[in-house]
Amino acid sequence: MSVTGHARPELARPARDISMLDVYRAVEGNRPLLHLDTHTNPECGVGVNAQLVIGEFFRDVQQAAEDAMASISLAQIIEQYRERL
Repeated sequence: MSVTGHARPELARPARDISMLDVYRAVEGNRPLLHLDTHTNPECGVGVNAQLVIGEFFRDVQQAAEDAMASISLAQIIEQYRERL
């Protein structure tokens, strides 16, 4: 919670219950980690099909990354951060 002139940020849940994926989505929304080239000429069959094939692989990579991020808690991140200090 914050008050004008006095920031008092507070987690809504315990850090152990917040995943890295939760944090990513809070910051980035549902934007994927990898992006296709949106400037591919739609008239170019090679470019369009290459983007479609790459997109399929990107979906697999996205899912693997999200699964990994979901298994990492904010508490783990904080703990490792503190260990480095």
